[in-house]
Amino acid sequence: MISKTEEKTVEKTVEKSVEKSVDKGSEKPARKRGVRPVETEEEARFAQAFAALGEPTRLRMMQILPREPICDEMYNVIELAEELGLTQPTVSHHLKILAEAGLVRSRRSCNSVHFYVDQEAVMKWLKLAKCRFGCEGCKE
Repeated sequence: MISKTEEKTVEKTVEKSVEKSVDKGSEKPARKRGVRPVETEEEARFAQAFAALGEPTRLRMMQILPREPICDEMYNVIELAEELGLTQPTVSHHLKILAEAGLVRSRRSCNSVHFYVDQEAVMKWLKLAKCRFGCEGCKE
């Protein structure tokens, strides 16, 4: 964590950098290349799914978890931890990220929560990815 003094120093440095990058003919600072703020909630969710799938452990989880909420095929955190060779807190953390991205859903039964891939959400995300990256035959 940075101190207030360090934070103010960083702010001043950024301000000076912006002042130097102002175009001579305009009052607006030059735009940073490749950096664009997320504009919509849909874009934020899209990016969140990419981030969630950008970790090898979470990709493995997506491959292991069933595509439908069938009781015999679903995993609880302990079973998934054993399957992956990870600790229960680590698996819980990864499942939380996948669930927040809308890629994994859960179903409570008795004292356990069982997880499965939200196939509909994954298919929607894949279609959106295909459309955004200009693949042929895409209709939004």
